[in-house]
Amino acid sequence: MANRRTARQVALQALYWVESSGDPIELAVADLAQRENLPEQLQNFALRLCRNVLNDHQRFDEMIANAALNWKVSRIGRIERIVLRIALAELFGAEEIPPKVSLNEAIELSRAFSGEKAAKFVNGILDAIAKREGIIKSEFEKI
Repeated sequence: MANRRTARQVALQALYWVESSGDPIELAVADLAQRENLPEQLQNFALRLCRNVLNDHQRFDEMIANAALNWKVSRIGRIERIVLRIALAELFGAEEIPPKVSLNEAIELSRAFSGEKAAKFVNGILDAIAKREGIIKSEFEKI
């Protein structure tokens, strides 16, 4: 049964496809959503994430660059970079989803497509951004 996690996977694959081919995002999402048998509501969610990533990738890349000390965004692996952008698109454009869910889903997505090291890297970057942006509180603020 398809769920938002599957829709996020479709978004990741569609953004990878578009970055590689230059094809329209609508084509990529529609094709991948059909393969995954995504219902229309989830296909729309995936497409919204993709459009948010494409529209705001420069802002997201600046956030990533500020959090990724000693790393240029261009040096971050393509999958990790796309996962980070999707998570930020969700954090800043899908208010109906709790931030901790968005962060956890990004970590799981990177683990599934890139492995444990990538998941730890994505976790560190997103944690730093979320704390800086006030999305989650740091340990010191909880006291």
